[in-house]
Amino acid sequence: MWRIFTALAVLAVALCPPAHAADWYETKGWAPIINNDVDAARARAMESALRQSLDLAGGSVTSVEDVVNGVITGQHIQWQSQGAIEHVELVRERINGQRIEITVRALVRPNVQSCSANDYKSGLVIAPFEVKHRDHLQHGQIHDMPAASSFRFTRLLGQHSQRLFIQHQLQGPQGFLAKYERNDTPALGEYARRVAREHNSQYVVAGVFNDLSAAPQNGVNLAFWRHPNYDRSYELTLFLFDGISGELKTRASVAGKSPWNFHYTEQVNVSSEQFWQSDFGTRLETSMRDLVRGLDETLGCEPLRGQVVAAQGEQVTINLGSKHQLQVGAELQVMHRGGFYDELGRYREQWQLNPAAFVVTEVFANSSRLQARDSTPIAGVQARDLVVISSNAQTEPNDRAPIPR
Repeated sequence: MWRIFTALAVLAVALCPPAHAADWYETKGWAPIINNDVDAARARAMESALRQSLDLAGGSVTSVEDVVNGVITGQHIQWQSQGAIEHVELVRERINGQRIEITVRALVRPNVQSCSANDYKSGLVIAPFEVKHRDHLQHGQIHDMPAASSFRFTRLLGQHSQRLFIQHQLQGPQGFLAKYERNDTPALGEYARRVAREHNSQYVVAGVFNDLSAAPQNGVNLAFWRHPNYDRSYELTLFLFDGISGELKTRASVAGKSPWNFHYTEQVNVSSEQFWQSDFGTRLETSMRDLVRGLDETLGCEPLRGQVVAAQGEQVTINLGSKHQLQVGAELQVMHRGGFYDELGRYREQWQLNPAAFVVTEVFANSSRLQARDSTPIAGVQARDLVVISSNAQTEPNDRAPIPR
């Protein structure tokens, strides 16, 4: 039985808050054996099994590649992790035809961030992925690959994200790639703000395939009348925009290569489970799951933000609701959009805090009603003002005293 040794970071333990209890999880993983390389297949199967353990435990890692940071030598693995996985044992291993199947038992300690933002979820709009080189889609006739991949990514995010929920998935071409290649920052910002505003979302995600090329496998000598086996590469870049400011918050890329298990002349249905269970589909889905984890890491302590959609009398309506985990009694702050010109004559946007403290009085799926806590007269609140969770808000807003009605 393999033993996996964990390097303990003593300094990190000393600086971190009290750890959450570790639990044991038993999960299974498998991987195809390519070119008779059983060790490489075993490593991929181990990685697959540990991903599932992290999902079950709520583990938080930048990518599984950072955790699966070991070299298999005989019957041992040298292991380093970021504190999420403390110990792993191999329960069983079986070679079934051209694939290896393993079962592992892992002791996982959730790496839960201690910030109030974890109590809320932010809405996200996903645009259909685009392809930089359309000719890469000819082999296999995978012209539906952008739409099918963005749909799959949407499903993965819904299954695995702890910080985001899907507010809307756009359909049809959006022209994102053309704006990005022109380096048209104002147009990209306006695009993100418009999409977010139309769908009451805090963030907008776009994706671009920079590579989907297929190439014959090296070192395979076949008769001239037969087509060679192919490998297919991918490189997918994800862009995360702040839907309120229009700014690009971050971008991340994943890349890989895998055997293309389809006949040379086959028109591949990239929406089918057969495709997503193939070597290439499995590898791409695994990378997209890493992107979901990366989004959660990036937004782990980002505050929930929304906008005022209406202000009438002493009541304010905002575009945050129960889908965002907002509850009656939560305190929020309203900020008004303003700006100034700097010494170089450039306009700088700024936000001015409304002095009133607002409390949620009614909650619906995608909206809520607010009222000033101390019946303070509401001055200057208008549509498209910014709304944020108060820094003094507690993690259980329902425990707060009700406001006068």
